[in-house]
Amino acid sequence: MNTKKTNEANETDTAEVPEFVYESLARSLLPVIQKYYESDEGKRAFAEWKQKKDAERNSTT
Repeated sequence: MNTKKTNEANETDTAEVPEFVYESLARSLLPVIQKYYESDEGKRAFAEWKQKKDAERNSTT
């Protein structure tokens, strides 16, 4: 009985998002993301992330 209620809730709670909404969001966020990664703080954060990923990759091989 709970399974049926869960399925019904999922069907009514989901909605398809039009493609233009994703495009609009991406167009508004891209300049902010680019500005961050061009800053010293962003470059430092990216270098730390990359170093961590490289270390994880090397430890698994």
